[in-house]
Amino acid sequence: MPRKHLVASQTNSKQQQNAKLWQKLAREIKAAVKVGGPNPDANPRLKAAIDRALDNNLSRESIEKNINGSQKKEEELISVEYECYGPNGLQIIVESLTDNTNRVASNLRGYLSKLNASIAKPNSVKVFFDKYGVLTLKKEDWTLDSLLEKTIDYQIIDIHEYDDGFEILCPAEEFYKLNNFLRNEKLPIIEAVIKYVPQNYLDDLPQELDEKIKRFINSCNDDEDIQNVTLNYELS
Repeated sequence: MPRKHLVASQTNSKQQQNAKLWQKLAREIKAAVKVGGPNPDANPRLKAAIDRALDNNLSRESIEKNINGSQKKEEELISVEYECYGPNGLQIIVESLTDNTNRVASNLRGYLSKLNASIAKPNSVKVFFDKYGVLTLKKEDWTLDSLLEKTIDYQIIDIHEYDDGFEILCPAEEFYKLNNFLRNEKLPIIEAVIKYVPQNYLDDLPQELDEKIKRFINSCNDDEDIQNVTLNYELS
């Protein structure tokens, strides 16, 4: 393929990825408005959804459109979580926002079948996960000690330090307050979400299974009904 065509192909792929992400972010904004109203100052879930949308370059015009549009009589988005078991002790939680639970369940079973995995009974997988607020920050001029001092008034479960940043874990109920505080203090937030975190991770899995997991995650990311996928395994 000529170089200019290759560049165009990569650009189109990036645009498609952004479009899918923005669609998921828009759904979360709509769901947050349905639950807590259109005022972000009085709706912490909506405030966090807006912050995340802005972090991922969704325009303010699109954000306002989704806030206002969600107050009209449109499709009713339902939040559904699926717990799944896979081979070699693999555990999966899939979170969805959908207007058609039959569609998302059918699609998910198709993705799982290629992984030799299946949907499990409720609460059979969640017991091995904790739901935390997870805030990822760029390191910049911050040290672990200075970050601990900055957040001393908040309930922090753990802070992981990496070469280029920090990951803060807090109780889900503390997330919105901590997120607002860090943003008001102008700390360099990369991502801030409430999500499931596995209590233990699997050791190395066979390369063939690793590749199947990647394809499974890609299928879920491409599915407009699926918001998040969490596994007890970190891809190589």
